Amino acid sequence: AATTGLPLLSFLRSGGTRLQEGVAGLVGLPRAALAAMRLAEAGVPHLAVVDQPTTGGVWVTVASRADLRCAVAGATVGFAGPRVVTAVTGTALDGSSHTAESAFAAGHVDVVAQPDQVEAWLATALAAVTAKPAGSGDAGPTEVGVDDGTAVRRGWEQVQAARAPGRTTAGAALDALVPRGVELAGGDATVRARLGLLADATGTGVVAVALAATPGTAPGPAGFRLLERAAHLAGRLGLPLVTFVDTPGADPSPAAEAGGVAAAIGAAMGAVLACPSPTICVVVGEGGSGGALAAACVDVLLMAPDSYLTALAPEGAATTLRIPAERAADLGGLRPTDLRRLGFAEGVLGSGEPAALAAAVAATLGPLHGSDQGVRLSARRRKWSTGLPGRL
Repeated sequence: AATTGLPLLSFLRSGGTRLQEGVAGLVGLPRAALAAMRLAEAGVPHLAVVDQPTTGGVWVTVASRADLRCAVAGATVGFAGPRVVTAVTGTALDGSSHTAESAFAAGHVDVVAQPDQVEAWLATALAAVTAKPAGSGDAGPTEVGVDDGTAVRRGWEQVQAARAPGRTTAGAALDALVPRGVELAGGDATVRARLGLLADATGTGVVAVALAATPGTAPGPAGFRLLERAAHLAGRLGLPLVTFVDTPGADPSPAAEAGGVAAAIGAAMGAVLACPSPTICVVVGEGGSGGALAAACVDVLLMAPDSYLTALAPEGAATTLRIPAERAADLGGLRPTDLRRLGFAEGVLGSGEPAALAAAVAATLGPLHGSDQGVRLSARRRKWSTGLPGRL
């Protein structure tokens, strides 16, 4: 696959290493790991279908490292087989773990399919990973001035507009941009990612992420690990990365803290910044703190009219600054027009409807792909490593 550039497709049904061979069998793991690394360096996609059973070294070095993973319903899936777990720990399993379904719930596989559904999933997945990148163009990003009513809003009014029920969600924007493709699982229901084709029927491939897919939700560590995975996958396949941001911030709960949410945010931000492909972010609604910024460190940042982005959601900022939330929002310079003037955002869109957001992203992709990669990446590093030009 690495030599031909054709995708690697692995059908797996194995208990793992040949234990009767001892270490002579165990060294098959690093051999497989090195082969997977060579495949990744060649930029060739790897899809895996895990069947009954897929455990041990085969799960560790082949299946779990694949770019896209399909598990056959009912299959035993995991690092250790259930009988081994019982023998080693002395505890019998209740059947709820080490299955295709539990692996999906944890975000370790992207889909659980019945045997007669695997072929259709593979067809969709292969079409997505072999899609062509966007073509070049001369036009710049689509920018439509915000209407007068939006432009004169105070900061707190802008926050209220971003929280208003009925406006476009990040999940709806993702569906409008990429109606066809395969979902990437991450074990966090607040974040969605999809690898697929743009809605314009050009056959253009893209990796898109909604963080968070539903308004008012706060992604946890698993959600940011999904963003990190999507950024790596986009870069590996040479496809653009598009993120839609709509979250008041990352999950600050004790469970998220113990789960390493800070490190997960940092790793995701690093992956987005390092992605060699063109990157675009649209802030659809709320944008609070580093949790939102992790998905916004891109080549082109666009703001929907009913959106904001700031250092901390107004209520949190108010607690820290000991002022009312309304005052914190007004001081924060969080409106789309403020962010455009600051040099943080490249464009303010005139419509927040899903179709309009998808059209703006598609219009922006062409010029990005037509630009020199070195120049584009240098501009990205320069923007995010220096002070913003509009800062007073």
